[in-house]
Amino acid sequence: MDAMDQPSGDALALPELVEARLAGDTKLSEPAKALIREALGASGTATGACAAEGPVYLGKVTVTGFRGVGSEARLNLRPKPGVTLVIGRNGSGKSSIAEAVETLFTGTNAHCSGQRPNRAVRWRNLHHGDRTVVEAKLAVDGDPSPSTLTRTWTGDTFADTQAVLKRPGQGTVPLEQAGWEQAMRSYRPFLSYVDLGTMLNGKPTEMYDNVAAILGLEYLNAAARRLADKKRELEAVQNAEKEKKPLLHAALEAVGHDDRAIKALVAMEAKGGPDYGVLDALITGVPTADAGRLRQARLEADAQGPDLERVGIAVDRLRRAVADAEDLRGSAAADAHSRAELLQAALAHSDRHADDTACPVCGAQQVLDQEWARRAEAEITALLQEAEAVRKAQTDVRDAMRTLQDLVHMPAEVPAVLAEPWREWGACRRLADPADLADRALRAAVTLTDACDTVARAAREELAAMDERWREAAGLLAEWTRLSREADAVTSLKKDVNAAHTWIKKLTTEIRDLRLDAFAGHTQRIWEKLRQQSSVDLKDVKLHGTEKATVRKLIMDVTVDDTEAPALGVMSQGELHSLALALFLPRVAAADSPFGFVVIDDPVQSMDPAKVDGLAQVLDELGRERQVVVFTHDTRLPRAFRSQGLPVTVLRVERGEKSRVRVVSDRDPVKEAIGEAMALAKTDDCPETALRHVLPALCRETLAAAFVEAAWLRRNRTGRSAERLQATLDATERLLPLAGLALFDDGDDRDDEEVRDRLRTLYGRESTTLIHQCQQGAHPGGFLPDDPVSFVRRVEALADRIRKPEVHV
Repeated sequence: MDAMDQPSGDALALPELVEARLAGDTKLSEPAKALIREALGASGTATGACAAEGPVYLGKVTVTGFRGVGSEARLNLRPKPGVTLVIGRNGSGKSSIAEAVETLFTGTNAHCSGQRPNRAVRWRNLHHGDRTVVEAKLAVDGDPSPSTLTRTWTGDTFADTQAVLKRPGQGTVPLEQAGWEQAMRSYRPFLSYVDLGTMLNGKPTEMYDNVAAILGLEYLNAAARRLADKKRELEAVQNAEKEKKPLLHAALEAVGHDDRAIKALVAMEAKGGPDYGVLDALITGVPTADAGRLRQARLEADAQGPDLERVGIAVDRLRRAVADAEDLRGSAAADAHSRAELLQAALAHSDRHADDTACPVCGAQQVLDQEWARRAEAEITALLQEAEAVRKAQTDVRDAMRTLQDLVHMPAEVPAVLAEPWREWGACRRLADPADLADRALRAAVTLTDACDTVARAAREELAAMDERWREAAGLLAEWTRLSREADAVTSLKKDVNAAHTWIKKLTTEIRDLRLDAFAGHTQRIWEKLRQQSSVDLKDVKLHGTEKATVRKLIMDVTVDDTEAPALGVMSQGELHSLALALFLPRVAAADSPFGFVVIDDPVQSMDPAKVDGLAQVLDELGRERQVVVFTHDTRLPRAFRSQGLPVTVLRVERGEKSRVRVVSDRDPVKEAIGEAMALAKTDDCPETALRHVLPALCRETLAAAFVEAAWLRRNRTGRSAERLQATLDATERLLPLAGLALFDDGDDRDDEEVRDRLRTLYGRESTTLIHQCQQGAHPGGFLPDDPVSFVRRVEALADRIRKPEVHV
């Protein structure tokens, strides 16, 4: 079967093709290219640690305790391209094996995934429920020995399972690390009967997605989704800033005359973008160079007058010192103090004028001599001791004045409303009269303190009101500032993301259309083989919409007897199943798929015989490139392969007691019947009744199978209606009419004598005799051969000649 065409003449796999296009694009910026590569790298295309480079084929499959399989059942497959049919009656366990293989790779299957979440799935076998394991040997091109994939259930629910893959030289890893997850979604190599029915019966969007997945573009679609998500994230950041800005404006305007709000509004709309330095300072409360009412209010709120307690203490001290000094005024101590000061002045004069002994006051001569100086010093000492109280009182006054004036401090900046009381207080530092200082300092301190308290209280109330409004606005300002920074940061990135998203979508559409053309052509070729005698002609397969579009659907243009019609409205169930196969098989034949196998369960149901022949041809062509494993209970499919001379391996599933399932090679129906007849003929002391009735019946079955096979071979050469032939075979019980179908193109119109003449001509006179003898076995008297072994051998020889196509010319 032809593999799907690669797009636009590219022999490269999709990742390499995309990289080649990306590297050759000179208009796309490097940051945009980096975004595309990042999105592609996260698309799951990177192979896992254990990923296989060559195609993977199925070898021996063992199933234990899963659904209808009890003790270990083995399905021995040849791990290479070719068709294997696994047949068995309903209930034999073949579908359980098919589901087990699907579950081994995917962790689920159509039967289990179709259950309601709250409904238990009977996935453990009733007769062997203690251990549930599915295992398969896998052949990977290039590996020196087989790999092993094993899935084991460890709990009580279907989801309690784990799968591991062991590859030669690479150890054992979880299946998730095998690198097949993306490929399993794009090229899922499993098709159950449920999948077959839902592929075309689902919603239009589901039908679109089914075919879109077949095109193998999930690699690009996943990257596009990531870029779209990134684009939405960036837009959300910008939109959040835009939505928050009007709210912030309203909040700042509601603050009133607060200088912070005015500064914030100005900073937000600064030329060249927001002034984040100012905004950050406003948000964190760092003082800014404001000169308005807010600054004055803060200055007033911090206003604090003198410490009245300390001022009061200093004033009291000064006043006591002044009173003490006044009390000593006019006393003997004061007089002594004055005399001591006078003598000290005279002695100092004498010292300066040692040669002049005259009194500088009265002019008396010879009075300020050495003797006088000695008496004066002694008298000064005595007078000073007597005047100590006066001196101390004066010192106390000076100290008290200094202490009080030291309390007069002026702040660096005085609120305008407090300028006058602060000036009165500051003037106290320049007062020289102690009594005046004490009075004015106390009065000024009380006045200033009262004024500061009044002004500060009013200012704090004003600030509290302003801060209440500001706090609300500041919170919004902080949030908007953060969003604004983020929006500024993503502006350039968004431009690159938009360019990257547009580029990847354009490439996806281009490759999708090219692959869809190849896919549609492939589907039409398959349909031509499957349609057989159908009047429905498939003209085109198209996808309407895009992956994320609300309205997207699969469009199939068909004609019925050259009249256009909608496919789903005019096709029978068998035709719909055939069309679903035609849509599915190109998926598994895609060159990008790492799976060299495909497993199909029950594809024959609802198909008429002609379509079964076409299905055999389609599967044969697919089997030339892929390992095809088909599970079916319908014996028409094996017969379609054999009657058309198509190579096929047929395995039969047999079920015993307590879910014991075994898979054996399906024997040739002619050889199987003749083998049973020969075994009976060679049985020692075989009862005569068995030889008279059973032996001829087995030989009759041998000839009947040979005639049926020959009839189908003739039908394939002549193009006779498969439906008519099948109906005739179903209604025919005698050997001569069966022989007529095998020997004549119009065998159902020939009488018995014509058939006998044809038999004698082709196979000799004995042929009619043998047919008569085999028929006799069903009559009451039966037929007893003289030599049972010889009789069976003659029947076998006749059957072999009947089966040779060249004899039926």
